[in-house]
Amino acid sequence: MILHQISNSQGNYHYNGIVYQRTAWRPHFHGSFELMYVAEGTVSISVNGVQDTLSPGELILINPYTVHSLRLEQGQAWVGVFSEDHVAAFAQKHKYTQYGKFRCPEGIEAILKAQLFYHGTPPRYLRISSLYLVCHWCLEKAQPQYSAQNNQFISDVITYVGQNIENNITLGDIAREMNYEYHYFSSLFNQSFSVNFKSFLNLLRIEQACTLLSDSKYTVTQVSEACGFASIRNFNRVFQKVCSCTPLEYRKAHHS
Repeated sequence: MILHQISNSQGNYHYNGIVYQRTAWRPHFHGSFELMYVAEGTVSISVNGVQDTLSPGELILINPYTVHSLRLEQGQAWVGVFSEDHVAAFAQKHKYTQYGKFRCPEGIEAILKAQLFYHGTPPRYLRISSLYLVCHWCLEKAQPQYSAQNNQFISDVITYVGQNIENNITLGDIAREMNYEYHYFSSLFNQSFSVNFKSFLNLLRIEQACTLLSDSKYTVTQVSEACGFASIRNFNRVFQKVCSCTPLEYRKAHHS
């Protein structure tokens, strides 16, 4: 089963930087960018079905909604997850192009070690400038990668749902849009996501709701409608099931 990390799918300059000495993540995706830097040892990684190994000094920038997994058994690696508003200009042009691993020049690497590659959260403008620095060298040094067929299917489904989140879409709608026979598409969907379509759609809708709830100019009813829920009652029920709190409780905790 592919895991949707809703906690890493928030907007409003969401950021989380962690140094790992041992970690493993099964295939998952989220709405934020993910940046990995290897300090010691090696990391085995799969991005959109492409297997690779990262060595010390190498980085990889993983785009939103890209299925990936990783394993670090020995050594040390830094992982930063950040919402795309940190690098909005880069995201507008490049978030649908997955790039491979790369290295920064030695002097730039030293700057990033001091300003970004540590356990914690740098000040907003310092991390924005550091992340744009990474994006520049990603474009300079990394090569575009191509998805394995199944992971391209996953990416296409997620993209379509994200672009039509406010509509009353069905599995049949997506099958027709992607030119699949319905029963084959349904089988491929279940195989790829290991969850039924209604649950999958609700996950993405709640992710979008969390982003909108962080902006107080939207009422809960407006958020519900923008995310495609038929009624505020159904929105509250699904939100509590996914997030273990009500939309109002989420907004209050976020603002505090």
